[in-house]
Amino acid sequence: METLYKILGLIGAGLIIWVLYRSIKGRPELFSRENLSKSFSSMGILALILIGFIALLVFMLRHT
Repeated sequence: METLYKILGLIGAGLIIWVLYRSIKGRPELFSRENLSKSFSSMGILALILIGFIALLVFMLRHT
């Protein structure tokens, strides 16, 4: 049974890689310098908000 899960995992990973390859090949403009810089700045802001929220939750738990 364990080997079945390994085989299914490999098939799933291959399928994901194939779909990603086809989407990148079909729309290369998604990975332009401008789009990537916008995405990284948005992800950075969201990461800082998430870190702040988790820190707030930790402080609330410590003071209860």
